[in-house]
Amino acid sequence: MKALRLQSTFLVIFILMSCVNDNDEADTAVSMVGVGDPVPAFSLFGSDGSSASSSSLMGQTYILNFFDTSCSDCQKELQVLQRIHSKYGAKVPVLNVPRSQTKQEVSSYWQQTGLSMPFHESGDQRLYYKFATKIIPRTYVVDGSGKVVAAFSDKPVADFDTLDALLQQMVGDAVPADGEVRLSFRIRVPSLGSDIEEYYFHNEYIISRLEVWFFDADTKKYVTKGILTGLTKEETLYDAKYDITYLCEDIGIKTGLYDIFIIANYDHSPEKVEEESEFLDLIDDKTYRTGIEANMPYNGPVMTNRATSLLAVDLRPWANKHYVLEMELERVMAKLQIGVLKNSFALKHNERKYAEINITNYKLVNMNRCYYLFQHKDVMSEFKEKPVFTMPDNFTEYVDDGDEYVVDPHFYVKTTNSSDLVKCGSYYNSWFGDFTTEGFASMPSAENYGYAYILENTSFKTCQKNGYSPGIVFKAAVNPVFVYLYDSSRMDLKDEYRPEYWPRTLYLYKYNFYGSLHAVNIASGLSLDELVTYTDAQLKTYGIKQCKFNMGAYETYYTYWIRHRLSISDTMGPMVYGIVRNTYYKMLVTDISGLGNSVITPDIARDNYPNTYTDIVIN
Repeated sequence: MKALRLQSTFLVIFILMSCVNDNDEADTAVSMVGVGDPVPAFSLFGSDGSSASSSSLMGQTYILNFFDTSCSDCQKELQVLQRIHSKYGAKVPVLNVPRSQTKQEVSSYWQQTGLSMPFHESGDQRLYYKFATKIIPRTYVVDGSGKVVAAFSDKPVADFDTLDALLQQMVGDAVPADGEVRLSFRIRVPSLGSDIEEYYFHNEYIISRLEVWFFDADTKKYVTKGILTGLTKEETLYDAKYDITYLCEDIGIKTGLYDIFIIANYDHSPEKVEEESEFLDLIDDKTYRTGIEANMPYNGPVMTNRATSLLAVDLRPWANKHYVLEMELERVMAKLQIGVLKNSFALKHNERKYAEINITNYKLVNMNRCYYLFQHKDVMSEFKEKPVFTMPDNFTEYVDDGDEYVVDPHFYVKTTNSSDLVKCGSYYNSWFGDFTTEGFASMPSAENYGYAYILENTSFKTCQKNGYSPGIVFKAAVNPVFVYLYDSSRMDLKDEYRPEYWPRTLYLYKYNFYGSLHAVNIASGLSLDELVTYTDAQLKTYGIKQCKFNMGAYETYYTYWIRHRLSISDTMGPMVYGIVRNTYYKMLVTDISGLGNSVITPDIARDNYPNTYTDIVIN
């Protein structure tokens, strides 16, 4: 379908450059966009996940403000623009772009001054110089044709009465009209990045079915639901940040203030709901029962908009007109790729190689069986009961400088009480506590990756013991350089290089392999009972490890618990431990420093499981 554009007037406000004194003569030396000039092309990304560009906003009234929070004139004008934003709302969106400050710096200023209007970041750092090279504040008012109709600088700064009067002339009164909106959708799916070219990723962008839920933003009552199929891909990429943009046929809806929820490729929605809270309670389901998808479904993965990104959407200003609603969708699953730097890793001590390790297989453990369709968060200083999730308090995207903790559906049943561990098998697939040697995937050769899509899994700080988080168990083949065997004729040890003469169980002691406990006793002076079958944990107390022959190779296992972010503090940080939705993880085994275990014995009560972060190194 053709992209629909609003046929109303445009207002663009730009504030540029550092503050200057009134007697500064730089004003006359600066090349500036003036009245009657077309607005230079721009593309912006909002702090709330939205985006805007000079082409997409054509025909719609809006304000775009370039500023610096250290500039006193800019500070005054930001308060003016806040009043404009409060009065006109979605009818005149206010887009604020800092000249050079970071998102964190602007967020801090916004919080200190109580500003609620959104701010944006430029996708092109050269944008600032398209309007002027010096002097701020700088304000341009642009009409619906894209031409500048008024300009302001610090002589004087734009004031509320002047801007309000101008807006009244251009777009009329801010009081919305009643009627119906012909609502169309532009759906964006984020790019993985230019280095991701594997053909099998294309399915994750497919949108075959779209649900659009509307709730009254004031009463939170259900209004209507639309189901869209047969979406059209935009031939020319709308924005380089996204791989695919879908265009949806328009639907008619009564003007109003709405909370809107978008769900793609999902067939477990409730048939009927009355309240927004009921919808949020019922919408989560157990679609991915295994917690793992080796390949995306042919009709595309389950995706949603960020739950808080389309709250209080005001459609009243577009009564009896077309309006294009833009949104970004994200997968409810994370993507995990696993590979090895080399096909074989040498184990050495004092520059002497004593074995080679080849990782042959891997297995993902502790995958959630269900998920939150819309991402939940909590703010905690201590472990507590699951809260009542309310919009927007507990629904969010991750904020790096906040104290929110992104949670998965099983977050609150992960306690430090060992008696609660019996629950794990019911809400985890391939739970480490019931570990078996079945279900391993083959490890690709070097420079290739295995991949899977997995559900979110996070743990509270005090529950970050082994076994709670998602993890990877690697199975590897051990190839010793030689093995010391006991020679009964000489009553001494001999080094044997021929594998066909090695016993079924080998023991590693002080970087040498031995074919029996008797041989270990001779070399070490220990007095191990040679008739006893020792466990890995028992042998570890003597500084000994073992590996056993199975299916044509000596095997060893390594366990790696996935950390989203390492924390050096005892206090809890956001997403300190786990996998987070819609995130792309690429994990590469770069080194192996020692022998693993002969078997995987679950011991999820301990904080430091043997061989975790010691024998296997992963980037």
